[in-house]
Amino acid sequence: MKMQYFEVPKEVVAETERAITAGNHEIFAIWTAPLLTREGVCKVKRCVIPKQTPGQTAFGVYVHIEGKELSHIQFDNFDRKERSVIQLHTHPSANVWMSELDREWEVVRHIGALSIIVPYYGKNGIEEFPGVNVYERETIDWRLWSQDEVLARLRIV
Repeated sequence: MKMQYFEVPKEVVAETERAITAGNHEIFAIWTAPLLTREGVCKVKRCVIPKQTPGQTAFGVYVHIEGKELSHIQFDNFDRKERSVIQLHTHPSANVWMSELDREWEVVRHIGALSIIVPYYGKNGIEEFPGVNVYERETIDWRLWSQDEVLARLRIV
């Protein structure tokens, strides 16, 4: 089977960077793609920034998205014949490991979906994916990509 790669338009990257650097707290974004795509290629179409509330506990930072908002996004995707394919969120430091909370509150969870965790609340940008961890949803859990895999499979166009 041919390995899937993701094409992300520069405009989507720029919009995402503006959104994730808008505050000094965790921010969550979703990238969508058309339902029907050529095998092996996932062409990201747009960035969705859900209504969200950042928070902090003794265990770290988080962002909360109401179920009603997630439902709205899914209905909007349906109307547009799209699917949420990548969830992206920021962390405050260089620690971009997928936490238990990240796993528990996953939003995009179908097999082949990605979760991108961006360090320093996105202040270093994401165009060349500096310091990010990218995880791919597999049958049972999320698999961390190597840096080589990130550069080969995430293409800014």
